[in-house]
Amino acid sequence: MIKTKNLRDTTYIQQKDEFDYLSNLISNSSRGLCTGILFFGPPGTGKTLLAITLAKYFKSEYYIIDGSPDLDRRDLEGYWELKQGGTKFNFGPLTQAISTANEEGICFIILNEINAIRESEQISLNSLLSENHINLISKGFERYELKEESKLIVIGTMNKGVVGINKLQEAFEDRFIVCSEINYPEKKKEIEITKSITGCNHKIAEIVVDAARQIRKQAIEDFSLTKIFSTRLIINFCLVISRMPVQYLKHNIQNMIINKLADTQEEKKSVVMILDGKMFETKLKEELSPIKKKSKAKPIKEITELETDILIEMKQKVEEYIQNFGRDKLVNSKNKVMWKFVYWLWRNHQNVLLEYIRLTEEYKFHEIYQKQVKKTHTHNGKITLRYIKWLYRSNQNYLDVFMKRLSPIL
Repeated sequence: MIKTKNLRDTTYIQQKDEFDYLSNLISNSSRGLCTGILFFGPPGTGKTLLAITLAKYFKSEYYIIDGSPDLDRRDLEGYWELKQGGTKFNFGPLTQAISTANEEGICFIILNEINAIRESEQISLNSLLSENHINLISKGFERYELKEESKLIVIGTMNKGVVGINKLQEAFEDRFIVCSEINYPEKKKEIEITKSITGCNHKIAEIVVDAARQIRKQAIEDFSLTKIFSTRLIINFCLVISRMPVQYLKHNIQNMIINKLADTQEEKKSVVMILDGKMFETKLKEELSPIKKKSKAKPIKEITELETDILIEMKQKVEEYIQNFGRDKLVNSKNKVMWKFVYWLWRNHQNVLLEYIRLTEEYKFHEIYQKQVKKTHTHNGKITLRYIKWLYRSNQNYLDVFMKRLSPIL
């Protein structure tokens, strides 16, 4: 539990008008009543921060209670303690919040992970939410009541439909007058939130948010990951990399993203593939480097979401090939890609290979092919095997360069 007026200066940045709506709802709530509000949504979307920001907006003290299966009614209401040969009653956060509301006119209680509280303990909040008082079981059911001129705002947060330990009792949930969904922001807003809280530059925020959204997509839509790259994790990561030397970037990617989001080797591979496809580390290094090269070198090419999906799929096929035939059948002694691998893709995963080879058009390889061979690289709109063989056999090793450096899958 935290009692505070100013825990930190960070405030919630509303996505649409949710803060305006909720602050107006609280302003117009009746005095003498306890008003219950539920926030639900995926982890790390700012539910607790929104609750704290509302409390700050009303210049109110707030008590934070972290829900857990071990939380007991006495933890909420208060308990007796032996002290210096006597006994002393320690008031819990609920009784303290009622006292604060009665003294100052308003107070907030923030119940994090409210659905982690045992159903038997949820009952202790029923009388507070519906009758504006609690009966202290440790003090002979002594009544502790909200005054008619005071407001008590109880905000519960939960990961409804994502991570739920206990189901909220229907009678308990019904006592909350509003149930607001707090979801992940749109990309532009998520970048704005990241910049505002961390102070990092726009490009760093954009790179991290872009990768996070792709990983989030894998978790939500494809179910290949069980954990989600939350807005909270984006902010924490950007804060750390902006303050630490760039030489530790790889460590931070491994420890803050890969290890946190992946429990199994397969999940780690999925996360790494997405980050590699986005050229995540390379782009961040360029932005974080204390001296940016005045380069005559070409800037890093932006990779679209479609290209990322193609690269991820191709990397999965590379892994499949290695498992079947071994890495020594992928590249030869001179570290050049072997034709056996390319032809295996043609025979077994032709559509994936053709989508990938189509990306060579961005580098104008097909124009060089047309000049040299006097033929088009497609037939009926489909990339030809002849063109792929030409890329492989060319003196400039176009296919090797493409697979390793331009659109890397190896």
